[in-house]
Amino acid sequence: MFCQKCGKENPDGAVFCNSCAATLNPVSEQQGSSKHDEVIKAKIKTRVDQINNISQIGPAIVAIPGIFVFLVAVIPMGKIGILWEFALVGLIIIGFAIWWWNIRENEKKKLQNEIKELEAELD
Repeated sequence: MFCQKCGKENPDGAVFCNSCAATLNPVSEQQGSSKHDEVIKAKIKTRVDQINNISQIGPAIVAIPGIFVFLVAVIPMGKIGILWEFALVGLIIIGFAIWWWNIRENEKKKLQNEIKELEAELD
């Protein structure tokens, strides 16, 4: 038996969901499978919404000042030489932005894999 609220599977005859404590309504097997499909479709929609909410604007905004600091250090105006400390700070900022970007891309891939698993469960 599946919970109509959270979609978790519970033992047959259970009165309350083991996961969210919602009251379970016993349903026929056919109604149960359609309810289960509805829960799976809701989970898929949630994952799609989560993917759409992952934005890469934050890492890009962080990278811009890093690039600027790095360029200002490497191309000194009217001076010869490199301001190593500023160049290093710029590279650290750029590295952080790339790391952040990568984490967000990995989260998208994880959600896409969850969607594939849920779609396979529907079939």
